[in-house]
Amino acid sequence: MYASQWLWVIAQPLLLQNWVAGFINLLVFIPFYILRVRAEEQLMLEQFGEQYRSYMQKVGAVFPKFK
Repeated sequence: MYASQWLWVIAQPLLLQNWVAGFINLLVFIPFYILRVRAEEQLMLEQFGEQYRSYMQKVGAVFPKFK
């Protein structure tokens, strides 16, 4: 879900005729993303504890980890 949002926010300046508006969207998205992910991860850690911590180490935050 977050990977698709990142792709959209990065692609939007290329799709809009107004590049300023596209880059402003990127600058607005970044702090909201950081705040949202921190809150979500804290909630998941409270709910699932060590299982979620183990899951976090196995998967990537935005893009999957490849071994």
